Amino acid sequence: MNTIGGRGTRGADDWVERVRAASDIVEIVRESVGLKRVGRNWVGLCPFHQEKTGSFSVNAERQFYHCFSCKAGGDVFKFVQETEKVGFLEAVELLSRRAGIAVPERRGAGPERGVRARLEDALEAAATAYEQWLGDPAIGAEARAYLDRRGITRETQRAFRLGLAPAGWEQLTQRLRGRVTDELLVQAGLTVPRRSPDEGGPPRGGHYDRFRNRLMVPLQIPGGTVVGFGARALAAEDQPKYLNSPETPLYHKSGFLFALDQARRRVEPDGEMIVVEGYFDAIALHQAGLAHAVATSGTALTTEQARLLKRVVARVALTYDGDAAGRDAMMRSLGVLLGEGLAVSVVDLPQGDDPDTLVRRGGTAAWTALRAQAADPVEFVHRHVLRAGGSGDPRERALQAVVTLGAAVQDPIRVKLLFERAEQVLGIAESVLHRALALKKTGQGAERPLAAAVREQRRQEQSIEGLLLQSILQAPAALDAVRDEVGPADFRDPACATLAQWLWSAGSGFPEDEAAAALARELSASAADERDWEAEARGAARQLVVRRLRQHKHERELELRRSAADPDTERRLSQEIYEIARSLKDLSST
Repeated sequence: MNTIGGRGTRGADDWVERVRAASDIVEIVRESVGLKRVGRNWVGLCPFHQEKTGSFSVNAERQFYHCFSCKAGGDVFKFVQETEKVGFLEAVELLSRRAGIAVPERRGAGPERGVRARLEDALEAAATAYEQWLGDPAIGAEARAYLDRRGITRETQRAFRLGLAPAGWEQLTQRLRGRVTDELLVQAGLTVPRRSPDEGGPPRGGHYDRFRNRLMVPLQIPGGTVVGFGARALAAEDQPKYLNSPETPLYHKSGFLFALDQARRRVEPDGEMIVVEGYFDAIALHQAGLAHAVATSGTALTTEQARLLKRVVARVALTYDGDAAGRDAMMRSLGVLLGEGLAVSVVDLPQGDDPDTLVRRGGTAAWTALRAQAADPVEFVHRHVLRAGGSGDPRERALQAVVTLGAAVQDPIRVKLLFERAEQVLGIAESVLHRALALKKTGQGAERPLAAAVREQRRQEQSIEGLLLQSILQAPAALDAVRDEVGPADFRDPACATLAQWLWSAGSGFPEDEAAAALARELSASAADERDWEAEARGAARQLVVRRLRQHKHERELELRRSAADPDTERRLSQEIYEIARSLKDLSST
């Protein structure tokens, strides 16, 4: 058996040079870059940066490429490494298979490499069998009908090598008998040993197929090697609904991203990767033309997966299901992604939606519209905490979550940017967040400085809101003077907002809500007699209007940052920001 011990051995060098000789760089580059001949060279647009005039040159005689703009360059192996996002040996192996040259065993890995190669062969044989069963006119009819109902085309089925594990206990076992040993099938996670009725007892003899009556989704690593399967039950009574291959020498769920093999070829060098939960979410996005999408196999993102992403992109659009479980998973994933230095946007789907249903219903346009409204991590944390509910002040819970995110980030500049954004969204000084983070890192509680800051913020809000409510309680006619300027929605404190709703709806006696009723009694009993309550109401209302306008201006500025690529939207938002600023100026001068 041919082996390679590394790039420095003669066997390895012979193999590498054979592959180099069989891989014409012009032919390889032309598979992904449009080239035209100019003199002795071939010229086109550089695949490694955005440009309008071609500065990328390929020299056929000396077999190298060079970009005169971004200075990228190298040989055919370097080109494959950079475009496929793989290491040197993986690049050589890809070109070796393309040229029909056998890939030697890696001697440095010893017997383990031999086992890995046999496992790869077994899984490839299984994937081929599943594909053939899906295509069988009779056996695959029900599965094909299911795929048709989900809108998955035949072209997409072939692109992702979808297949079918037929009903029956030994369909795959019998199909591969004589080609793959029983032991290897078990190691590959394709079959399970029969055991005695006593759980954990010795094997009873024989094996049965792990996957039965399921739609099969091959799990492929960059380069196309099958390392496992995801399987979706076709019958409602078959549980679990989704079943993955177990951990094997080839497949580790925490370090695998579905569709990365396809997505890494389609993402721009400075682009963004869409990260979803499920296989079919990723497949639907690819079919809709959003091929820069990968799936985490239904789990919250891991550090290993984040590192895989960082090798390919700098930005991630996190897009999980629009339900409580999906949003909880996104909360857990945020810290992991930020901790690896990735920029994150959160695409918040409507309740009950997932990426699959979204693009099936509305196509690429539906995704694009939601992506334009994506939240940054702090915005998402704020929204999530408010929706989730729970005990205590939601602002305090949101601040604690932001500090937890900050603790996951190693780059102090990124921490500063995160906390600056939190100050904008949550209204708490950046210095308070840094103090809380310092306490958290030393093992002390970060709750005290955050709670104190929220109490002070609440006191300030209650002061102005309480003054307006007190004015109306003391002089009910004051409500008519401010009704057109402010409403219950302008009140942030929960008790104040409830009392305002009661007053604006002309309630009698006291509100039913105990906190609002207690506030009404307190404001009524603590009033002085010699104040012009209508003037007090107008002054307090004006401050609430100023606060509202500042908030609206801030929201438009955030939207402008996200929508700057759309000239019409940019003009509209810029005009709105100008008008709000003019209103604020007018209020300050009166």
